[in-house]
Amino acid sequence: MQPEITPYHHPATGAVSYLVVDPATFLCAIVDPVLDFDPVTEAIDTRFVDAIIADIRAKDLGPTWILETGLHVGHLSAAGHLKYETGASVCIGARVVESLKRLAPKFGETMVDVDGWDFDKLAQDGDTFPMGGLEITPIAMTGRLPGAVAYKMADMVFTGDLVLAPSEGAGRCDIPGGDAGKTWDDAQKILALPPETRVFPGVCATAPPESTVAEQKASNIQLNDTVDRLDFIALRTAADAFLPDPVFAAAALRVAIRSGRPPSEPESGPRFPAVDLGKL
Repeated sequence: MQPEITPYHHPATGAVSYLVVDPATFLCAIVDPVLDFDPVTEAIDTRFVDAIIADIRAKDLGPTWILETGLHVGHLSAAGHLKYETGASVCIGARVVESLKRLAPKFGETMVDVDGWDFDKLAQDGDTFPMGGLEITPIAMTGRLPGAVAYKMADMVFTGDLVLAPSEGAGRCDIPGGDAGKTWDDAQKILALPPETRVFPGVCATAPPESTVAEQKASNIQLNDTVDRLDFIALRTAADAFLPDPVFAAAALRVAIRSGRPPSEPESGPRFPAVDLGKL
């Protein structure tokens, strides 16, 4: 039996969270849960992820994994809230330790375990782990901050902010850890999967989020079969030059390195002090 997939689109950020259910055991995973966040007031709300939790409880599912595709810059992770409410374990790529050791001091974070113990599982590239009758295989994404992974399950792959819908190309590469050449290399790992593999991106503007590897290779505007590595670097660099600054990035990374737990509100001053992204 194929897993059951429910996407949840977060309008304010364009992020897409997924509820993945093993129909044989009713165990489930949540991919890239999102917190509501107002960057002006710094107000945090859990209504978006609470709707996913409500669906899990209504269907009497067994939350097993919270699968983070990386240290996010486009949205604030709700992994901490979701873990508290459901008991599910938080998983991210094993190389996240490299990012933690570099980023935590830059943010002045003293409550981050730089050896990665704030996460429940540090997944090694290519190693499989179970969820009921399903096997989950992480695929390391080196064109992002260390720790980024895609997750393959059955005939599906969850690509985070790397491979997007065919009409949207690939994720921006002018963000901390972004590298256009390595992003192209990463995308080739996804495009080498069987043609019928279903691709679920973690970011979606207007297009339907789901596609297949065959559709990606035929019509992705930046990653189709007529585009080589140098072409992609030129296309992605030109596109990034017109994008606005990532307004969520500093707050998102501060939450991400804490395994999806926002910092406590200070007695005075901002909860998320400004950070020069160019130094990250």
